[in-house]
Amino acid sequence: MVFARAKLTMEDNCFEEEPGQVEMRFVGPGIPKLYHKVYETMKQVFRCSDADIQEIEYNWGKSEKGEKFKITWWLRKDMDIFSYFYVNIGLTGEGTEKAGSGRVTIRGLLRTEYPQDTVWQRSLFYEMLRTFWHRAFYHRKREEYAEDCRHSVVLLERRLKEFYHLMSTNSMEDAHKEAPPASG
Repeated sequence: MVFARAKLTMEDNCFEEEPGQVEMRFVGPGIPKLYHKVYETMKQVFRCSDADIQEIEYNWGKSEKGEKFKITWWLRKDMDIFSYFYVNIGLTGEGTEKAGSGRVTIRGLLRTEYPQDTVWQRSLFYEMLRTFWHRAFYHRKREEYAEDCRHSVVLLERRLKEFYHLMSTNSMEDAHKEAPPASG
């Protein structure tokens, strides 16, 4: 991140086509367990620490259907001195360990910031040099970062699906074990 009072900011969705975000819906057992799994999985996939994740919304309570929650995280992952990922992850759900429904949304952004604090950085000659450098060299690097962002978002999506599929399968196996044997 560029620490500057004035800066030129370029922002692109990781996925170029609209809507630009991934949305997953889960129905079944263990919905409250998604909170910890989403948090730990996004740290692993984006290779970031707790300090890179800001929980900006946290609502958790009880309802007649079980636990009800809505959480929003912003993840910020530095790529180099000019560019970083800014990923919004939302989790909403309602249910118990036996049944419920939940939704996870992931929207990835790639941001590049160029400082424009000094007289030199605001000059026409500097802007011409920066523009040439960006188009000739840095544009390809930003494309690589955008590809990495898309890959990371898809990997996060796959790992959450695998976790939920495994949790649903284990829950069904437990239910079959608890059922009394059929007589006959």
